Amino acid sequence: MIQTRYNILYFSIISSIFLSASSVYANPNNAQNLPTIQLKSDNQEGYVAKKAVSGLKSDTPLFETAQSVSVITSEQLDQKQASTLVDAIADIAGVSAGYRSRRGLDDIIIRGQNASNQIYVDGLRQGLGTGSSSDAAIDLSGIDQVQVIKGPASVNFGQVAPGGIVNLVSKWPQANTFANADLTYGSYSFKQGKFDLNYSPNNTEKGAFRLAGRIADQKDEIDKLYFKNIFISPSYTFNLGDKADLSLIASYQHREYLRIQGIPILGSSLKENPNGPFKRSIYLGEPSAEPYKVDAYRLGYKFKYNFDNDWNFEQKFAIKKSNIDGNFITMDRWADKKYQSIIRTSDLQSIDTSSLSIDNQLKKTFNFQNIDHHILIGADGLSDRRTVDTYNCKINDFNFYNPVYNTKVDCSDKNYKSSHINNVQKNAYVGLYARDQVVVKDNLILNFAGRSDWGQTSTTNLLKSQEVKNHYQAFTGSVSALYNINNWVAPYTSYSTSFLPVAGTDRFGNAFEPQKGKQLETGLKFQNESQNVQASLAWYNLTLENVPVTDPVNSRFKSQDGEQNTKGIEAEIAANISDQLRVNASFSHMYDAKISKDTNIKKIGQRLENTPENTYSLSMRYYPVNELSGWYIGTGVRGESSKQIRNESFRVPSFVLFDAEAGYEAQHWGAQLSIRNMFDKEYYAGVIDNIDNNNRVITLGNPRQINFTLKFKY
Repeated sequence: MIQTRYNILYFSIISSIFLSASSVYANPNNAQNLPTIQLKSDNQEGYVAKKAVSGLKSDTPLFETAQSVSVITSEQLDQKQASTLVDAIADIAGVSAGYRSRRGLDDIIIRGQNASNQIYVDGLRQGLGTGSSSDAAIDLSGIDQVQVIKGPASVNFGQVAPGGIVNLVSKWPQANTFANADLTYGSYSFKQGKFDLNYSPNNTEKGAFRLAGRIADQKDEIDKLYFKNIFISPSYTFNLGDKADLSLIASYQHREYLRIQGIPILGSSLKENPNGPFKRSIYLGEPSAEPYKVDAYRLGYKFKYNFDNDWNFEQKFAIKKSNIDGNFITMDRWADKKYQSIIRTSDLQSIDTSSLSIDNQLKKTFNFQNIDHHILIGADGLSDRRTVDTYNCKINDFNFYNPVYNTKVDCSDKNYKSSHINNVQKNAYVGLYARDQVVVKDNLILNFAGRSDWGQTSTTNLLKSQEVKNHYQAFTGSVSALYNINNWVAPYTSYSTSFLPVAGTDRFGNAFEPQKGKQLETGLKFQNESQNVQASLAWYNLTLENVPVTDPVNSRFKSQDGEQNTKGIEAEIAANISDQLRVNASFSHMYDAKISKDTNIKKIGQRLENTPENTYSLSMRYYPVNELSGWYIGTGVRGESSKQIRNESFRVPSFVLFDAEAGYEAQHWGAQLSIRNMFDKEYYAGVIDNIDNNNRVITLGNPRQINFTLKFKY
């Protein structure tokens, strides 16, 4: 009862704040009336996004969408000073990003569930590899917009965890000609060059060409570490007449870096080492070992055709191939009770991935008995192949108090059977889905959607010539209702389900059933008259079932008797209050994120790893004259509460970080000084579970980063 009153109090207070914010009157003359074009884009004008077309597979405004959706526009990306996807989404309500530090991948948790491999580009999945996202962290220089769709998304995308997905909108050709370039120099020898060129001979998207790219090089506060990046993406839109649109896009990304995982808790500022503390900057890897090198290629298109009978057809297709090679060195355990040296593991890894994805949609809007129906019928599919070849290398122990580098890492015994893993993982599925959005008297919006998936996963052990297959079929759905009271406030409620296949078998040899997720969400949407203020408030209750846990009869096997549950309240606002002021704020209170069922009774009630109870952020940018020319200044604050470490009495400490920026915009040039973590707060990003408390690894938060950028605009 006390907890319920506490939640209602939170809900009431934040509702009052947002109702006040939505009462800000914006000048109607500021609203931009853009010309209608055939090729619709997710890229919304200005600071505040009003739609998320590819992420929702719908043209419905966010204000009339009965679920939580966060959209980061290109102007917001600039305000956030984001150079990575983690930078872009870390302060979104309900999202924990970068909790494994700067290890070269995009580590993401949404509403308590891992979403690292649930990253989409233009509504198409990037692959189904286990572990983290794609084999290369996303390069934002090719991205115009980031969309975070929270809650189960299986009805649109098939097999996903119930927390949510991240959808990235590429830089497609635009209707105007421009040439932009940025040169940046910053902390830790950060050097970066970016360009974005668009040529439109007829001032339309048809026949337009765009080229975006980046080259960057940076060191790190951790000794020996470095990151090098190259990215380029051309795109072209054909002129096929009034009924058809066809756009092609390609990209190439190369990355090279040394991988960081973290430092032992015992010896950090969290837990005393009898030999004294060691520096945060110490590198427990081996610089002479092979660095990680990633090459990723992607080719895709989107095609639209408008039939004479008001049916609209859209097809998206992408093929991606990537390769990652590198030596991952991390802590296994302390060498002895003196706690000076650790035993390290060295895994030489080679991962080749190829995937093909396609999505077909038919849409039509019609009126029946004064009720509007927006019909969507779709079929999509994916084929994903992942070849993994990894084995242990011999490596010396590492002494934190007398570090020695450039020692030999022996990877010559490639056929060491106890450590060598060489397998091929395949995943293929086909899904059929349908949705009917019913609009009654322009106020009541009802959504009914369902989907059926058929798929197969297989793992082939190339060393033993053994193959294990698993077939699955799953149905998911969603239903929601939203009532637009006065175009300013709209309450809503929704219920949705999800599924996620699980590889392996139980002790009886039975293939695992897919994990099943379900979520109840209710909330409010807010906007002002000019729609330059978009805000939301939501409460959710999310459950994941069929979680594999240790079999109580035979610990060598797993049984699907586990369950996880998260409950929380989220609030967000993005406001283009005037030509001078931009504001973005978020707050998340995940008051429950626990293991609700497990064969090990001691684990029941434990909090899910790396899920802070509270996160918050506020950022502002102010233009004394206007947004087109002259000076601007900005500031921001972001932070999160402490995080429980499983089975331990101590926690990952809370932190508060401050950012600042200042810049000048002229017609053909600009300059910007940006500072992230302005006071150089030393904090921890998360924890990696290991054998016990002394062997756990704590991951490091980002140090202060000061960048100066020159911009050229033509």
